[in-house]
Amino acid sequence: MRPILLVICAGFLTACAAKPQTEASPVELRPLERMAAQQIVVLPVQYLSSTDTLGWQRQIENRAALLAGVDDQIEAAFTARGLGRAWTFGREVERSSKLNSILITDARSLSAEWLRGRILPETTVRDPLASQVRGLVGLKGSRYAILPVELRFENYGNGMGVAILRLVMIDSRLAQIKWVGEVASDPARALSPAVTASVASHFADLVVAP
Repeated sequence: MRPILLVICAGFLTACAAKPQTEASPVELRPLERMAAQQIVVLPVQYLSSTDTLGWQRQIENRAALLAGVDDQIEAAFTARGLGRAWTFGREVERSSKLNSILITDARSLSAEWLRGRILPETTVRDPLASQVRGLVGLKGSRYAILPVELRFENYGNGMGVAILRLVMIDSRLAQIKWVGEVASDPARALSPAVTASVASHFADLVVAP
């Protein structure tokens, strides 16, 4: 059985251990619910995986535009659920980084490559990424950032595929990873804006109910 929401919970937010879920340890649907009342910075999606057994990437003419579009869909999903004012999203973070380009790294070019591998909550975020995130979060007077690290496409079976977004929450003051998780789209037979919108919607599901 392939769950639509794939979540690894940190002890910072839940009582569950940071280990694979089993039938005896059900997936928590809203592990970030406690963050809804805080000011959170959602950084731009950084990478599009080159792994693609579905052939979906052949349809993508502009990878940067696709990821920017996912940022917009994430903002729309959260705004529809009442978090549009308290939370700051990719487009605004990117705009702020460009206005402060002398001091701040481009929000779409973070040193986050290592986050594409296996990482665990409570891992220390070292420079240059720690300083980059601290600077971007500081522009909004916030502490926590959620970094959508990578979007990838995977075979779901029966001629269908899913888009999966890898997410990492960082405490910028402590320079520490507090949560790691993934969200998957609803299965689809072809890549379309509806697929990435589904990813954005399931991302919002981690925080607040529809």
